[in-house]
Amino acid sequence: MIKFFRKIRYNLMETGRTSKYFRYAIGEIVLVVIGILIALQINNWNENRKNTQYEQNYLQRILSDLNKDQKELEMHFNTDTLKLDAFTQIMRTLRTNSIKLNQQAFLGALSNTQKTNWFEGNDVVFSEMKFSGKLALIASEELKESIQSYYKQVEEVIKQENTYVAIQTDTYYSMGNYIDNAFIYEASLAPRWNSNTNAVTYEDIINFYDNFNEDQKKEGLKDLTTLKANIVYSNNVRNTLYVKGKATIKLINDYLEKKK
Repeated sequence: MIKFFRKIRYNLMETGRTSKYFRYAIGEIVLVVIGILIALQINNWNENRKNTQYEQNYLQRILSDLNKDQKELEMHFNTDTLKLDAFTQIMRTLRTNSIKLNQQAFLGALSNTQKTNWFEGNDVVFSEMKFSGKLALIASEELKESIQSYYKQVEEVIKQENTYVAIQTDTYYSMGNYIDNAFIYEASLAPRWNSNTNAVTYEDIINFYDNFNEDQKKEGLKDLTTLKANIVYSNNVRNTLYVKGKATIKLINDYLEKKK
């Protein structure tokens, strides 16, 4: 094709038709420019198409992470409820001096207070986008801000988890100042590390708590209230994350639906 156009130019020059040569040359330049612009347009279209595919792929992966977080949070909400119910039952039983009248319920409540729940979350995809600059692929500013706000709240939840553990640890250590429950802890260890000389029975545990004096009950009730307050606050922080997650999931689904 290039040889064809070159041959035409040579013929025009040889025949002395200079004006036609220049008009043709200008036309050829215009065609070349148009060709370049078309090539650039095609290249930009391909690039935009790739970016859209990357965007949708990342959003689908973030959507998967958010749904996993929702299920994990729901599990923690259930555990929080069990622990709050357990602490409340223990406190009511202590206040009414009715431990021996509700032995099974009291032992069950003690067991439920030992349940642990630590939010881990799933932020691998978001971290990958954040540190690689791929967040810019998300065309919707509203959606981008919602995702960033969600993961900022994740940081708040993790921060509160650390505070919760610290308060819980301090409270349990505080209990050691007015009650000697080392034998119960020892009984929970593997046989080779259990220093108790006799087996600890449920009856031993019931008698231990039933024999609290008034000062021990007063201090115990105060510490249990601290633990409950901490659970409630952690639950509220998690719930804020849960609500943000629901809203972000809806935004992503709506956005992806419009892209179809």
